[in-house]
Amino acid sequence: MVAALAVSGCGGGKEPEVASVQPGGPTASATAVAGDLTSYVNGMRAWVACLRAEGVDVSDPGPTGEITFPGDAAALKSDAKFQAAQAKCHSQVPPVPESVLEMRKPKLSPEQIDTARRYARCMQQNGAPDFPDPGPDGNTSRNSKWNQTSEGARKATTACAGIIGDPTNQPSTRG
Repeated sequence: MVAALAVSGCGGGKEPEVASVQPGGPTASATAVAGDLTSYVNGMRAWVACLRAEGVDVSDPGPTGEITFPGDAAALKSDAKFQAAQAKCHSQVPPVPESVLEMRKPKLSPEQIDTARRYARCMQQNGAPDFPDPGPDGNTSRNSKWNQTSEGARKATTACAGIIGDPTNQPSTRG
């Protein structure tokens, strides 16, 4: 089962359309992003079709190519049929374009942006000086690198957990 998109035009009595520069029209970068997205989603459809042909239950790709597998993720990863399908279909997994990753970033509220900034500052001041600063939108780049395994990073994570509401990493109040 392969999902395909067909785009066709039917001749009517209209004059042929000619590209022109119009205010409010798509920019070259917007057109490139749309092209990246279309190409990526089509690639995801092909990968999903391959997985389904191997008997794997998977959702159709969403508007930005995201998919879901029903059931328990841990059980799925250890399922022999799933592993075989992944191996067979691996070459069809398209790389996620940077523009699609940007599109998927959540839009944060001013309060969430402030929280992200306070958390970064706390992490940097409590043992993780290389913790990345969030951008103006409150998100950090996926290319941000910091040493998450250092003793300082572990201490900072515990010290700053309350800022992001992480009850599992709260500092102990017992001495």
